[in-house]
Amino acid sequence: MKALRSILAKIALALGSALATLVAVDLVLLLVQGPVRVVEDFYEPAPDYAYKMQPNLTFEFANPYHGYRGTVHTNALGLRGGPVVVPKPPGVARILFIGDSMTAGLEVNENDTFEAVCSRLLGGAPHIDVVNAGVRGYNLDNVLAFLQNVGIGLEPDLVVYTFVDNDLTANADFSPETSDWSRGLTLSGLAGRIAAYSHLTYRFQLLQQQITLRRQTDNKQNERVYVPRGLYALFTTTTYLTDASAVLTGQRIAYMDSLCRVHGARFVLAGAPHRLEISPPAQDWLRQQLLKSTAADAAAAPDFDGVRRYLDWVAERAGCARVDPIPAFRAGLPQARDYWFHKDDHLNVRGHRLFGEIMAEKLRPLLPAGSAPR
Repeated sequence: MKALRSILAKIALALGSALATLVAVDLVLLLVQGPVRVVEDFYEPAPDYAYKMQPNLTFEFANPYHGYRGTVHTNALGLRGGPVVVPKPPGVARILFIGDSMTAGLEVNENDTFEAVCSRLLGGAPHIDVVNAGVRGYNLDNVLAFLQNVGIGLEPDLVVYTFVDNDLTANADFSPETSDWSRGLTLSGLAGRIAAYSHLTYRFQLLQQQITLRRQTDNKQNERVYVPRGLYALFTTTTYLTDASAVLTGQRIAYMDSLCRVHGARFVLAGAPHRLEISPPAQDWLRQQLLKSTAADAAAAPDFDGVRRYLDWVAERAGCARVDPIPAFRAGLPQARDYWFHKDDHLNVRGHRLFGEIMAEKLRPLLPAGSAPR
């Protein structure tokens, strides 16, 4: 019995020592590198435009299921990136990108965002200053209110709005979203919350979910069917003048253009490249879903250029510049294989790179003379 107790004591000591070592290593990593990421608390209220990211933060934004992990830094304004100097220094051309998660690009590191790619191709500092004002979960009213209350005061020369299908609104009242649904993208349960600060727990959870992903996520029986409502509406709408959402959305975009003109800035309307607009397999999938549907509009053939046609119509009515990335994405898809994360509509690093190249090409002629190499 005495020998058994001695063995158990040694085992307990070994396990305790191992656990203490792991905790010590985790605490050192926490102190040196900071939290793995902030769970559900990197936002704060913004009275004029509902909410924003907290200023002067550094955190990891990650989702093992979809395969992304980006390091995010916010400046004093709560925007992603470095400080924004106001008044704008002489000789600097400032480009302000506004929009939602497609603009924010939290899924990739800052240097990999399309804004960073665009800035480098246009020559970068000190002559080009690119500001990323994208915030996850923003609707069109959040974007408009931010531009009106903060963005235009940053003295941009160009304001580029990246339209996303869920920005389409049928709400006649001005109503910015007050929260971000994407806050739910966290590791589950108590382990998930510990993993927000524990580097070792996070890596264990990451490995566990990656194994589960390989086993289950490509099982067609478990595949979740999802067709973005705004995207499908634009795939099937042709009479914009009689469609409330098309008219109201167009009016809000036209107001942003007018606001920019009053303050001496140029407004540019860009479309975000969505998988369903570009990928033939994704388009075949949507056709199959419509064939299976029992809805009255099941027979409607989706027009995969519907978003492009609508944005062209809005830009023509407003008289603003327009960036259409869809042709270049379609042309590049056979070589790139995919521009989005696994079962997610956000751009991966390849997608951001191509989008940044398109932006640089289209925006260069719109910049003030002498600000960027021709």
